[in-house]
Amino acid sequence: MRSALTMLGVIIGVSSVILLVALGSGARAEITQALQGLGSNLIMVVPFKINLTGAMTPESLMQMGSPTTTANKLTLKTVDEIAKAIGDPKRVSPIIQRQSYIIHRGRKKFMLINATTEKQFDVRKLKPQSGRFFSQAEVNSAKTVVVLGPSAAKSLFGDEDPVGRYIEIKGRRFKIVGIHKSMGTTMGMIDLDSFAWIPITTCIRMYGKPNPDTIMVEAKSQESVEKEVAEIKKTLSKEFSSDEVSVITQKDILSIASDATRIMTYLLGGLGGISLLVGGIGIMNIMLVSVTERTREIGIRKAVGAKTRDIMLQFLIESIILSLIGGAIGVALSSAGASIYEAIFHIKAQVTIWIILLAFVFSMMVGIFFGVYPARKASLLDPIEALRYE
Repeated sequence: MRSALTMLGVIIGVSSVILLVALGSGARAEITQALQGLGSNLIMVVPFKINLTGAMTPESLMQMGSPTTTANKLTLKTVDEIAKAIGDPKRVSPIIQRQSYIIHRGRKKFMLINATTEKQFDVRKLKPQSGRFFSQAEVNSAKTVVVLGPSAAKSLFGDEDPVGRYIEIKGRRFKIVGIHKSMGTTMGMIDLDSFAWIPITTCIRMYGKPNPDTIMVEAKSQESVEKEVAEIKKTLSKEFSSDEVSVITQKDILSIASDATRIMTYLLGGLGGISLLVGGIGIMNIMLVSVTERTREIGIRKAVGAKTRDIMLQFLIESIILSLIGGAIGVALSSAGASIYEAIFHIKAQVTIWIILLAFVFSMMVGIFFGVYPARKASLLDPIEALRYE
């Protein structure tokens, strides 16, 4: 029972370190996969400043910028100017995002609505699952047509085919012309298939304020990304300051996401390390109790010739073995915990060999560090006093 209680702190500490770091690594991998899925030659223009230089810190990530930090000064004219700069209007498409309730036969769902042009589907490499996407003619004439993501369609229509049916958005009837293929989720939380897509002209009539929240540009090729970014920045510099607009690429977003998730992983690992440290203190306390209870045993050993280093080694080995057994149990629990977490939250936890080895080494170091003091105390006992101890 005493050994089990001694190991309990290490078990909790090791499993916490592995599981928390695994969750952080899994989040990083999922974000990277989601961003790479958008394509390697995607360029985005956003109406706020993003700091892409220097080392990313928690403070810089917090102050990186958001759509509310500055007034959105992007316009549809800006879209035309960018199209002229890259020489191909088919590779440029704006997005206006709004939120609204979507109603169908009493079912009411709150959804994000992406208002865009017909070019967006080509830029994002989206394919129809059923039906079709809206056309240029429908955009030009501001038709009330909508394309739904698979999750959005299922939440409103269940297993029925919604193509050709009607839904209501902000008091207007929209005809569903198509369902796009699944884009998956980001970090298991943001469902990219739960959006509705409508023509941008229709959105402007409904909501006013034709200011794109993002302008998506598909570079001609991966090799031409930097050249086209330079052209876009040159064009935007004539009208906007560096604080009013940013031009970012997939590479930039991956760098920001990697820095953010790396910091998160370090913080999670630090929290697990604190648990392991507490477990080490528990080992030291129990070992001190053990030294007190076994004082007569120590006295007998020293009386028959055991040296100071023999006694110290005895208790130190005991401490290390307890730590390693606790570490092994912690690894098993963390693996089981990762599987349970994935099943419940659908977020992959990456339990890698290096973090298991790191947790094992750390647990052994905890055993050595916190076992030294009790072992040394035991080894320095006077044999005569130890034999007389009651």
